[in-house]
Amino acid sequence: MPAGRGRAAAGCRAITPGIVAVALALAGCRPAAPLPTVARAWEAMGGIFSVAAWGRDSTALARAADQALDSVRRIDSLLSRSSARSEVARINRRGEGRRVSAAFAAVLGAALDVARRSHGAFDPTRHDWRGVTFDRTGGTVVLRRGLTLDFGGIAEGYALDRALLALRAAADSVLLNLGGQYLIMTPAPMTSAQAVGRRVGVPDPDNTLRVIALLEVPPGTWSVRTLSPVDQPAPIMDPRSRKPAVRARSVTTVARDGMTADAWSHAFFVLGCDSALALAPQLGTPQVGVLCIDGRVRWSADLEGRVVRPTDAAGSAGTAPARAPGPAPAGAAAPSGSTIRRAPDSSR
Repeated sequence: MPAGRGRAAAGCRAITPGIVAVALALAGCRPAAPLPTVARAWEAMGGIFSVAAWGRDSTALARAADQALDSVRRIDSLLSRSSARSEVARINRRGEGRRVSAAFAAVLGAALDVARRSHGAFDPTRHDWRGVTFDRTGGTVVLRRGLTLDFGGIAEGYALDRALLALRAAADSVLLNLGGQYLIMTPAPMTSAQAVGRRVGVPDPDNTLRVIALLEVPPGTWSVRTLSPVDQPAPIMDPRSRKPAVRARSVTTVARDGMTADAWSHAFFVLGCDSALALAPQLGTPQVGVLCIDGRVRWSADLEGRVVRPTDAAGSAGTAPARAPGPAPAGAAAPSGSTIRRAPDSSR
């Protein structure tokens, strides 16, 4: 994301933070498309936090962008395990009957919900989430002896959600990026002809400078999180076996908020594509979609018609709709005979 006020990629060029090949451009945009009123980037939460915001009042937007950064840094101060003064570090040291802040409670509650629904594929303790006793009404936490909390895999998504709250009143449209996860807000269309969203590029896990698919994100508020071992500093671990997760090569999760997209991308990666595609339609509210890559490129039914696959080296693209496997328990294999297309040979 270009840094500095009023600077951004013009026209239909892709926006790519650093060397991460996640191309994001306006769907159907024109060369005269307006630039963001504010475009800034900072170091935060061990990565880059960037804001691109469109609005009528650049002064108000600039002030809101600063407030968004303050929100991200506050969440980091509460949830970072690397700081001995953070709230999560204090809870981990004492482990019993500690009253927690509203932000801590929101993240812990969501983390435990995803842990339960994913059968432990996501686990805020990295060991046994059932050893956490959380009184949601009283806002207190008790950890079983030997357990600690780690909100890696959900804290960045929550920080994006809080940052967007700071920008909503001042911005018409917003594009936030934190560590490669996007949170996008675009206005609702007045007519169906104006229903233009954005396209997010999904990197090829064999070559992250190449886009293997384009995912159309409709108007409204959506978060997109792509998780792959190639862009992680350490292996993605299965908390149930304490071994590296190897069932998927890349997972892209789409949800209505950053915290949901962040946590479920980690759960889906551990579960693998067959189980992720089976589980996603069962989640209901909040709506969660997934595009998963193992030996093939597949996506859940709610993303059908919104995924564009490149078809040749010249970059022409065509749609390749593929239905996800039907409902099945987490861990079940995809049924035979599904209409999932195999990914094209990337060596061609």
